[in-house]
Amino acid sequence: MTPWPAKHLTADDLDAFHSEALTKEMQLHLETCEDCRYLVAADRELVELLGRLPVLEPQAGFVDRVMTRVTIAEPVPVPVLSFPRLTRSRVGGLLAAAAGICLSVAWSATNRAALDGWLIAAQSTAVDSVTALAQATMANLAGQSWYESARQIVGSPLRTAVVVAASGVLYLTGIVALRRLITPSGPVSNARA
Repeated sequence: MTPWPAKHLTADDLDAFHSEALTKEMQLHLETCEDCRYLVAADRELVELLGRLPVLEPQAGFVDRVMTRVTIAEPVPVPVLSFPRLTRSRVGGLLAAAAGICLSVAWSATNRAALDGWLIAAQSTAVDSVTALAQATMANLAGQSWYESARQIVGSPLRTAVVVAASGVLYLTGIVALRRLITPSGPVSNARA
């Protein structure tokens, strides 16, 4: 709810009127604000009109009439090994790919020294990059203001075990709370037995 009287009624405040959960602040605001009185009256009138609408249900046999118009095709067995139709473009693509693979294997076999040199250089560069990234990350982490406090908290194995256990309990509590929020607690209005 918003503070009074600087703000007008919100949608949540209007919902409170339908459940008769009026607070003294809301009543005081309504006594002094013509706009909000009009809004409450219009909202109540709308709810009353919606309550008068007839409940629409399909006529008896509706589902049967619809299902007689639906055609369901017979299931077609799918072969275990199904290949696309071979066209000239697909055959050309397969031949080009096979030729490329053969040429790559032939080049690799005749230029083994160059290939080994490239692989060793790539491996060395990757290891150096990962090491530099790890060192920069650790230096950045150690430079944070909270790092020393966290290091003291997990300084002993017992405290580390307590922190890990507490984190696990907190995580599981969050999962249970999220599940309770997502799972409907009461009957679902549009569900039928």
